[in-house]
Amino acid sequence: MSNLTKENFIKAKAFTRFDELYAPLLPTIKATVMQRQNEITDTFYAELSKDPTAANIVAGRIDQLKATHKIWMDELFNGTYGDEYFERRYKIGEIHVKAKIAPYYVEVVTSYLRRAFAETLVQQGPEAVSAALAILDLDAMIIIGAYHEDRMRRMSEVTGMNQKLLETLMSFG
Repeated sequence: MSNLTKENFIKAKAFTRFDELYAPLLPTIKATVMQRQNEITDTFYAELSKDPTAANIVAGRIDQLKATHKIWMDELFNGTYGDEYFERRYKIGEIHVKAKIAPYYVEVVTSYLRRAFAETLVQQGPEAVSAALAILDLDAMIIIGAYHEDRMRRMSEVTGMNQKLLETLMSFG
């Protein structure tokens, strides 16, 4: 792993004032979201199973994946979003990459969860909704970062170019 995704995570938290504005709110809204945890998770996997490609990915593992998804949701609202949090989320990204799950699914799943969390938290006010959306955005950024870094690593292997050089060249876009 290069440090690019970690650097972006730190910059994004600073830019959005995440630790100041959102991290303290997340544990206070946890109970509300967790009351709908089973419904959100079940609906999420039911929708995912309607897509033929996704259905093949989750076939025979839905119960295990639901249990993992519930742990993931629980961790979203713990209130601590430092190095350990980043490492756990990055590992989720690596698992998705190794399983050859297209980044598209990370994006549509995040979109689904954004709507589900917003609907769940609307009665608690805009600050609660904003906090939930902010952590989902950070999570998606980390997971997608794992895809980016895997592509850069593979491109480096194929071309023989140093990964840092490739990242620099691509930044000129």
